[in-house]
Amino acid sequence: MEPLIHFVIPFVALMLVGVKFKNALLLSLFALAPDLDALFLIHRSFTHSIPFLLLAAAPLLFIIYRLNAKLLRYGFIALLSMLSHVVLDLPAGYTPILWPLYNYSIWFQGDLFAHIGSAPTLSLNLHILTEPITFRYLGSLDAPLFTGSGLILALTILTPFFVKIIVQSFRS
Repeated sequence: MEPLIHFVIPFVALMLVGVKFKNALLLSLFALAPDLDALFLIHRSFTHSIPFLLLAAAPLLFIIYRLNAKLLRYGFIALLSMLSHVVLDLPAGYTPILWPLYNYSIWFQGDLFAHIGSAPTLSLNLHILTEPITFRYLGSLDAPLFTGSGLILALTILTPFFVKIIVQSFRS
């Protein structure tokens, strides 16, 4: 899944639960962190593993707690933002979501099709595919930062916030 969608979904979720705009903006950036492995040409590596992210976050959360316990909730929100990335990648391809506890990458495929005709029918296809995990160096990597459909989806999801900002500006 493209970075734009990885960012927009936690941003909107945080705004919906009442996190202030600037905080939601900053905390949603953490959703992009798992893809930093692409900079080293090893995409969907251990940075896409829930156990790894939890273990890596534990000492950081402890440090945050020791420095300023009031900021600990932001540390947890940042962790949830990163975990959202991993979950959103499941339908996009093989993801080592449970490594090293489970040495297989998982790909969730699902769709529901409707046939409209003389005999209307629904066809549900759900598959969970696995393959052994191999973290391999890629010679190069082409990755979209956003696609046309992703941009339209992001703008559609963000529209209520744009409308709210416009309405509030007229009230002032």
